[in-house]
Amino acid sequence: MFPRVLARLANRDGLISNPEASPAALPRSVWTPRGASAVMPVEKRLDYTVGLAGVNQGQNYVFRNTLWVTLGILCVLVLLLRFAQMFNAHLRHIFSLTADAKQQQFWSQNHTSLWPNLKTHLLYAPLWKKRHNREMRLSSAINMGTLPSRFHTTILLLYVACNVTYCCVLDFSQPRSATIAELRGRSGTLAVVNMIPLIVLAGRNNPLIAMLRVSFDTYNLLHRWMGRIVVAESLIHTLAWMMNRIMNDSWKGVWEALKMPYLLSGAIGTLAFVLILLQSPSPVRHAFYETFLNIHIFLALVAIIAIWVHLDIPKLPPLHYIWAVMFLWGLERFIRLGRILYRNVSRGGSTTVLVQALPGEACRVTLDMPRPWAFKPGCHVYLYLPSIAFWQSHPFSVAWGGGMSDLFQDEENEKLPSTVHDLNPQRKKGTISLVVHKRTGMTAKLYDRARVSPNGCFTVRGFAEGPYGGHESLHSYGTVVMFAGGIGITHQVPHIRDLVQGYSEGTVAARKVVLVWIVRTTEHLEWVRPWMDVILQMPGRREVLKILLFITKPRSPREVVSPSATVQMFPGRPNPQVILDKEIEDRVGAMAVTVCGPGSLADSVRDAARKRVDVASLDFIEESFTW
Repeated sequence: MFPRVLARLANRDGLISNPEASPAALPRSVWTPRGASAVMPVEKRLDYTVGLAGVNQGQNYVFRNTLWVTLGILCVLVLLLRFAQMFNAHLRHIFSLTADAKQQQFWSQNHTSLWPNLKTHLLYAPLWKKRHNREMRLSSAINMGTLPSRFHTTILLLYVACNVTYCCVLDFSQPRSATIAELRGRSGTLAVVNMIPLIVLAGRNNPLIAMLRVSFDTYNLLHRWMGRIVVAESLIHTLAWMMNRIMNDSWKGVWEALKMPYLLSGAIGTLAFVLILLQSPSPVRHAFYETFLNIHIFLALVAIIAIWVHLDIPKLPPLHYIWAVMFLWGLERFIRLGRILYRNVSRGGSTTVLVQALPGEACRVTLDMPRPWAFKPGCHVYLYLPSIAFWQSHPFSVAWGGGMSDLFQDEENEKLPSTVHDLNPQRKKGTISLVVHKRTGMTAKLYDRARVSPNGCFTVRGFAEGPYGGHESLHSYGTVVMFAGGIGITHQVPHIRDLVQGYSEGTVAARKVVLVWIVRTTEHLEWVRPWMDVILQMPGRREVLKILLFITKPRSPREVVSPSATVQMFPGRPNPQVILDKEIEDRVGAMAVTVCGPGSLADSVRDAARKRVDVASLDFIEESFTW
């Protein structure tokens, strides 16, 4: 009976993983009461490198739960904030639909100093002075990435501090080997637990994106830092095991132990994580992104499988966490595949892609899809072109959806169906258009092939995955100022189309829409000319829309000629602060300032908006994709 009691005590203290085992069934070198003297002979000392020996599993559960609560509280706080913003926007939208400029005056003012101060010093603030999305470059070829915002930095520091604290809460009164073993168990448990949010944050179909209305760009940032935490905790877990093994059996014991499958698999998992960390710095990612992405996915799979083997053989408690990781990863990939097949393959055929070369090293990509899509302004899709880049996908903003003449039709242009196929709405296809600027890799191959093709265009089979994003609605703002730099215009065009149409139909609060587009040469205007021509012909456009075009490198002064009072052209670069100050003076209702373009432009617009959030009801919205 006494041996059974000791076995239960040992299991309670986390010494052995099998509660049915007794001390008599364990080797003398494996079992000894917790806290045994460190001066005992090696053969009688507890082997703290085996199983749960020395691991305080009770505290591991406590800190696991604390970690979940921490993440849950963060999600709830963001959700409550979003609900408050959505409720306020909904009220503003309803009361502004039929209101004129004077009647929208209530919504143009701040009615508390707390929210503007929070925007200025936390939500819209860069980490230090002004730089946020402007890339830090050592040279034209070496990109060091971007800095997180002050709000993102605060969240990351708090989460890192939590993980460091949980790893440091150890019983230092026990022998050193026991404390190291406790650290081994704690760091290993936290590493596997953190893999669950790591996988969730990496998914394009992450349900938190739509629920919290947080951009994928933000989740991508959190994913990178969550990955660094997992790598650090995995290294601590492995090094703690090695320290005890070396103290017991020297380095020879380490190599002998690695012959055991469950220890070897753990080492492989840690090595895969370290390799991911080494190939993930910004200069490597940006210089060889497509290679990085393929290696990243392969190493992540190796790490997940290796950790599963490491936990499955001895049936360690965190095993069900890795099952959750594998399930979530597989589910997200299954959803991706399902969306791709549903959107792009039907009895009526599959998606065809027309690629047309444009001036300024860009190409217009038009996808003719077997099923119609319902798009929101600001959404993006992932484009697969197997014949151009096998197994690779790239995100692009949807510049236009549907036919270019489907916005307004008078009675003279209405036509009756001419065939039986026209009478069947299921036969109608959805058309979306993208603009792709030549860079490296897939985009360069795409443009180069179109440029040398007859008539500058070619057709190919492809797939579109999405749509994703488009969670920011501009319907409740009386004044909307949009900044676009270069290819960033593709994000703004659908918003302009939506607001002008809504103004004509009386479904939006917008009374002033200002587009500021900065391009290098007038050739770049061709990128969206067909769609802008449609917008310029829409009813009510002259009353609500003003376009300011800035040509930074005009070939001659004659190119920079304003065609009308509502479409003006200027040489050089704009001053966002001057433009915003002018529009704030003449604003109608609440004001939204949006930007999509190079990091330097985004940072300038952010800085200008931050300086004025206290004088007007102003929201800043930035669309970016950093990787």
